[in-house]
Amino acid sequence: MHLQLFFPLLASFLMLANAALVVAQELPTNSAGESVEVEPPFSDASMRAELQRLADICERIGLPSEAEYSRNWLPLPRDDQTVLYLAEDGPSATAPQSTNQAHWRDSFVAIRHRYADFLFEKVQQLAGQGLETEAFQLLWQVHREHPQHSASRRALGAFTTALTRRPQMRTVTTIHPNFAWPARSYSQIRTTHFNLLTRADRRASLELAQQLERFYCLWSQIFYPLWAAPGQLQQRLAGSAVPWDQPEEIQVVLLRDRQEYLQLLGASEANIGVSVGYYAPDSQTSFFYPDDNLTATLFHELTHQLLAEATHLEPSHVGETGGLWLVEGIAMYMESLNQRGSYWTIGGLESPRLQTARYRAVRDGYWPDWSEFTQGNLDSWKKSPELSRLYTHAAGLAHLFLDQLLEEAGAREAFFKALVDVYQGGDGSLANTPRPLLNLLAANEQQAKRVYQTALTLSDEDLHSLRDSGHQVQDLVLAGSQLTPQTWQTLDNQAKLQWLDLSFTNITDEQLKWLPLLKELNRLSVEGTPVEGSFLKQLNELQALAELDLARCAIDDQKLSQLAGLGALETLWLTLTPVTDAALETLDALPALRQCDIQGTAISSSSWQTFLRDHPRLQE
Repeated sequence: MHLQLFFPLLASFLMLANAALVVAQELPTNSAGESVEVEPPFSDASMRAELQRLADICERIGLPSEAEYSRNWLPLPRDDQTVLYLAEDGPSATAPQSTNQAHWRDSFVAIRHRYADFLFEKVQQLAGQGLETEAFQLLWQVHREHPQHSASRRALGAFTTALTRRPQMRTVTTIHPNFAWPARSYSQIRTTHFNLLTRADRRASLELAQQLERFYCLWSQIFYPLWAAPGQLQQRLAGSAVPWDQPEEIQVVLLRDRQEYLQLLGASEANIGVSVGYYAPDSQTSFFYPDDNLTATLFHELTHQLLAEATHLEPSHVGETGGLWLVEGIAMYMESLNQRGSYWTIGGLESPRLQTARYRAVRDGYWPDWSEFTQGNLDSWKKSPELSRLYTHAAGLAHLFLDQLLEEAGAREAFFKALVDVYQGGDGSLANTPRPLLNLLAANEQQAKRVYQTALTLSDEDLHSLRDSGHQVQDLVLAGSQLTPQTWQTLDNQAKLQWLDLSFTNITDEQLKWLPLLKELNRLSVEGTPVEGSFLKQLNELQALAELDLARCAIDDQKLSQLAGLGALETLWLTLTPVTDAALETLDALPALRQCDIQGTAISSSSWQTFLRDHPRLQE
């Protein structure tokens, strides 16, 4: 048995009095004087087996939290999602509450250290093969498994201290030369890579400083070839002191609040009023203010800034000659970075931006002319009445290329090659290369549209993969999916869902029995599905439901009456349903209703106008 280490005999004897502690003898420890078996070579499979064995033992001896921690330490691999790591100390450094907890922690650490040695060998092999991006990412996993691993710390260099160095905040005693802030009215925090000027409170400022460095370390793994010189990692692994390429200090400003943000930037930047952050290329500075929804914008704007300032691309006229979709697509893709406990993920079917992209592509059939879309620049996008759809489409295409949703090999590499072209003044089309981007989708544009829609439509395998990962999501668009009853049941564990779109799927009333479990659900669409309405009685348990789309469903007046009294419902779509004037009684019993679409129903025009007159809160 791998890592089978034994407690000292005296400890074992004393534990015989307690059945639970007898089982604890199975736990490997690093106690002095123990005998150690000759262990076979380690592997990824070995690590998973050891963690599962440790979890099983913990379950038997009454350590459920430790069992879950062990079982979930290594994420399950997914083709559509990249896993990234930062330094992680593992279990809490506080003293264990019991002997069994102490033995578990020792065992857990010992397994991780051995795994780190195995991973480091792989790092060296990958670097030797010229696969330095993969090697650099794996080096971070070594550091996560064994933060004190000397060889990995030496190779990572300043990155290891960037995350552990405690930022210091000092009051600035001079007037700001550009913003005319009075002396002592703002502070400065210098980190390994950033210079943060802040007018916000101390807590928000220090938290942002740490978040900036955390993002930089993740960004450096994703964009390794764009900032590191070829062969640099291999040199450092060999013990060379050659320093990592370091950008000049990256400038970030944190304003006190939204009002100050608008005052500083509102006059000079378009659409600043709807943003919580902005990167100003001319001043090479990002501006933010504290907000509950800052994280996605922070990642988006920092992506623009780091690609412009922290790479060896020497950007020139970015997005002016075309290819703006690549610039914005990669920034929106970076918004999908998500911390999952002890690791991070990027991309994946549950990515927030991908939900709207899937809705537009599958439900609406949206596909702009490829040439016009890919040649779009800053000026043309600003003038376009479809600006929001262009952004959404850019996000969808970015996920298509980067999440390996295409069968064509090399799609990810082609995307980055096109991105580099745009940052160096090109249009990103790769038109003069053997494989233009469009040809990676299909031979012609019509086929490309079908490939895009098919790739974004979720399958049984996708939903089971989501359940197995244990990831909780807020938004999930399943438009067009044709799934088995067993797969539909996997949604019963998504208790955090707020928007669920099931439009034009094959789901039935019988397969919606789990709906009452989604207590936070705010938006639900079953448009164009085979449902007949018996599931509606369950919606009264969803007190947060504000929008319901029943369009194109065979729901009659009697079934609709089950919605009466649904207190939070503000928007209801009854388009092309067989409801009649009798349904108005149900609508009258929806106190929060503000908008209702009855196009294509049997509700008479005269009855509807009378209803609107009696309910002035409704918008026609």
